Amino acid sequence: MFFSRPKEAKNVLVFDIGSSSVNGFLVRSSQGASPELLANTRTSLPLLDNPDLAHLERHTRKAVREQSEHFRKDFSKTPPDFIFAVISAPWYFCETKIVKLARREPFIINEELVSSLVADELELFRPRAQEKFSMAEEIEILESEAMRFTVNGYHLKNPLGKKTTQLELALYVSAARKNFLSTLREIWRHFFGEIPVQAASEPLALFRVLSEMVNPQEGFVLVDVGGEITEVYLVRGGVLENVVAFNWGGNLMIRRLASLLKVDLGEALSIFKTKVRGELKPALDEKISPALTGVCSQWQSFLAESLLDLGKNGPLPQTLLLLGGAAGSEALKSCATTQELASFTILGKPFNVLTFIPENLDGRIQARGLDRKDPQMTLPLLLVLSASNYAWKK
Repeated sequence: MFFSRPKEAKNVLVFDIGSSSVNGFLVRSSQGASPELLANTRTSLPLLDNPDLAHLERHTRKAVREQSEHFRKDFSKTPPDFIFAVISAPWYFCETKIVKLARREPFIINEELVSSLVADELELFRPRAQEKFSMAEEIEILESEAMRFTVNGYHLKNPLGKKTTQLELALYVSAARKNFLSTLREIWRHFFGEIPVQAASEPLALFRVLSEMVNPQEGFVLVDVGGEITEVYLVRGGVLENVVAFNWGGNLMIRRLASLLKVDLGEALSIFKTKVRGELKPALDEKISPALTGVCSQWQSFLAESLLDLGKNGPLPQTLLLLGGAAGSEALKSCATTQELASFTILGKPFNVLTFIPENLDGRIQARGLDRKDPQMTLPLLLVLSASNYAWKK
C-alpha cells in the first residue's frame, strides 16, 4: 500500500491594517494547493464624528494587540511560521518612478548596475517620504520593486546580460513610519517570538494577486473605498503606475445616515449593512436612498479629480475594479459608471465596473464559514492570497 507524502505547508498570519478596521487571518499555505483559511477576526475601529490620525493609530495598535493575543491563545497548536502585514492609507507612502540611463557607448546590464540605479532612486525617495509623514520621524522602506525594464525600446522582465545604450526602469518604492512599524513588531514579538515579519503596502500586494485575475497589460483602475480614505490605483502596461488617495470613505455614508435618521453611528452602520444585503424594508429604503445618492455624488466628484490626475499621461483603461465594504452600495457603483467619467477612458465610454465578492474567489482560497456575499471581506481575502503566494517566494 502506498501513502502520499504530506505536502510541505506553512502557517501564515496575515494582518490587513486599514483606516477603519484591522483584519486578522490565520492561513495554511501549501505549495500547489489553494490556501486554507483556519481562522479570522475583524476589529472595526471606533466610528467617530471627527477622527484624527492619533485616534486611528491608538486604536489600530490596540486592535493588533487584541487579535494577536486571540491567535496566540486560541490557536496555540497552529503557531504562525511568519507574519505578513499589509498596510493601506494613511499608513504608507509610495511612488512609481521611471529611471532612465543613457550612454554614448553600449553597456552590459548587470546586477550591480541595476542595484546602483535602485539605490540612487531610494536616496531621492527618502526625503519625499519623510516630508509626507513628518520630517522629524524616521521612515522604513517597505518595497523597492523593479516592475518593468525597457531595453532598446522593448519591455523586458529580465534584462540582465543585454547590451544597450539606453535603459529605462519602472521602479515602485514604498515606505512607512519606522516608529509605527516598530510598535507593531514589538507586539508580534511579545506573542509569537522571533518569527519573520514582512510588511507590505496594499497597492503592491493587491497588484500582485489581481494581475493573475485581470490582464495587467491591458490595465485597470482599482478603487478601494476604505472606511475613511479612498485609494485609486492605475495599472497599465503591466506596471502599477500611480496611486492617489482622497479623504472620503464609506464611513461618510454612515455619518450621513445617522444624521438623517437621528440615530447613533452604530445603528446607522447596521442599517447600511442591511441595505447592502438588499434586506431593508421598502419604506426605510425609500427614505434613505436619496441621502446616500447625494453622498455618492460627492464621492464621484473626488474620484473625478483623482482620475484627472491619473490620466495626465493618456486615457485610462476601460476596466475599473471597485473594492471595499462600501463597494456593495448600488449608489456607489452607479456613480462609478456615469457618463461624466467616460471622458477619462480610452474608449470614451463609461467605465466597465467590476466588483468582487468572496464567492468570486472560489477555487482560489478555501474560506469556509465566511459570508460569501459580503463585499467587505473581498479585499482582505485578496491580501490573504497575496500573502500565501509570498510565503513560497521567500
